[in-house]
Amino acid sequence: MSDLFTDPRWESYGMLREAYLAVTTRIDADVSPEGDLDAAISDILFRLARTQGHCLRTVDITRALATSTTRTTRLLDATQARGLVERGPHPTDRRAIMVTLTEEGLAEARRRGELALASAQRHIYDTLTADEVGTMIALLRKLRDANQ
Repeated sequence: MSDLFTDPRWESYGMLREAYLAVTTRIDADVSPEGDLDAAISDILFRLARTQGHCLRTVDITRALATSTTRTTRLLDATQARGLVERGPHPTDRRAIMVTLTEEGLAEARRRGELALASAQRHIYDTLTADEVGTMIALLRKLRDANQ
């Protein structure tokens, strides 16, 4: 019987985790120098900015961030206090709350997005060829889709 930790799957799993943590830590520091709360707010702004109508249900934000309802509520409270989002009722589901990006929120998402892309260029794209980027996107999409 082979040792569990010499299984080659550990290397690929470990490298995926290490690369994710190394890259996201550096990009988050460039985009959100105030720390974890600010990085989570960036994630909310980016998610809303990329969504048609710039609005999502709170439950969708919770799922996208892979966090708890309580943490999402706290993050949205902080984001709303900064004037970056507004919360309101869902048009057809009385149980749901909609979160909408304000004009100020969209401007902040764009500002942070430019910082994120510049940082990603340094920490990801300057290291990879165009073909490698294409392969990476295909593999990451495949993993994401298989696990949703």
